Amino acid sequence: MLNKINWKAFILPLILGIVIWLLTPFKPAEISPTAWHLFAIFIATIIACVTKPLPMMGTTLIGITIATLTGIFSMDEVAAGFGNSTAWLIAMCMFMAAGFIKSGLGKRIAYVFVKLFGKHTLGLAYALSAVDTVLAIGIPSNNARANGIMYPIIDNLSHEMGSDPKDGTQRKLGSFLVFNEYEIDNVTSGLFLTGLAGNMIALGFAKTQGITISWLQWFAAASVPGLLSLLIIPFVLYKVYPPEIKSTPNAHAWADARLQEIGKMTMSEKIMGSTFILAIFLWLAGAHFGIDATEVSFIAVAILLITGVITTKDMLNESFAWNILTWLSIIMLMSKKLMVLGFFPWFSKVLGHALHGMPWIFVIIILFLAYFYLHYMFPSIATQISALYAGFLSVAIGTGVPPTLAALLLAFCGSIYLSTTPYSAGTAAFFSSTGYVTNKEWWQLSALIGVIFNIIWLGGGLLWTKVIGIW
Repeated sequence: MLNKINWKAFILPLILGIVIWLLTPFKPAEISPTAWHLFAIFIATIIACVTKPLPMMGTTLIGITIATLTGIFSMDEVAAGFGNSTAWLIAMCMFMAAGFIKSGLGKRIAYVFVKLFGKHTLGLAYALSAVDTVLAIGIPSNNARANGIMYPIIDNLSHEMGSDPKDGTQRKLGSFLVFNEYEIDNVTSGLFLTGLAGNMIALGFAKTQGITISWLQWFAAASVPGLLSLLIIPFVLYKVYPPEIKSTPNAHAWADARLQEIGKMTMSEKIMGSTFILAIFLWLAGAHFGIDATEVSFIAVAILLITGVITTKDMLNESFAWNILTWLSIIMLMSKKLMVLGFFPWFSKVLGHALHGMPWIFVIIILFLAYFYLHYMFPSIATQISALYAGFLSVAIGTGVPPTLAALLLAFCGSIYLSTTPYSAGTAAFFSSTGYVTNKEWWQLSALIGVIFNIIWLGGGLLWTKVIGIW
């Protein structure tokens, strides 16, 4: 029996790809026919990632196959492309995330924080925010953190406090905690390079344009806007979307009971915790030992495999990791080739001339805000980054924006633009459908938090990166 294919979703990518290809005689003189043909295939592939006739892995495989049949790539080039270090870093971090969930360490950390700091509702929100922050260091999936670990804990705790959407009492506690967790998860996604797969995708594209940023450089630049957001967002939501329950003295007993249920730390948790601490140390200081971020992730996964915390079967079950390893390697291969063939340098030069005379700081502000609000059109983090990041970055560089600053700010935007819609990512779709936050409330609160994020991450980010010498 044949699988069902959404054939109609192929129409727009095919039309655009063919039209751009047929316009080869009218292409700019500075662009070679090969570069123009690859651009046609690249655009068609990206549009297919949006219309989704197949999952992204399938559409990118078709795109690269066409590129080889037309002589743009050799099979040796394609095979070498699957050795992309950025794609492997993401995959390995996903395997580490499986260790967090399987060992139960993530839940234990959450219960401990609730027990220690959960006497008052605002304190409880900050405690849960701290848990997500710790987990984000080594779990590059906002879905895994928020949907898999944090939401079940918040949901159970809310029910314990008499707050349940089923009986109309969600505003007592659950609504505030659920929306706070969603927005905090967006913050922690941008605070660490390893907090979101999209961060590493963005910097993979930056690397094709000659910009390399380490784990420590990312954290240094994100630390102040990130920590400000962690402090400000729960307080703002507590004021504009207040819970009816202001004090949660039972949270301590609830968390203590959960800790009693799961018992003492298992050997699996201890190994996972030790490996996590080692990974953090090496991400921070590995450069001094000649160990890059991808190698650190391999070391961590190897330890987890040797000690039995995870198995090769667990790794094979992480379909998202293998999926992203495939499509990201292909997209980045195409992007790098467009750079080598001169397409992106030409693109940035042309748009740079169009913005000639405008101070570069205004250019990066315009690009940042455009990149943020364009996410209203995208139901996927990775799709927007794949479609727009390289182009926006090349324009920024072409108009004189310091390359590292441009790469970082646009990459940060790829986390905070999740505060736009109920369909901005899988986490938003899940959280907005739980019944704790109404659709109207979600749109209103997201719009407000989005403005706050732009002030902190764009305005504050520009000031802070100046202080630490990035520009």
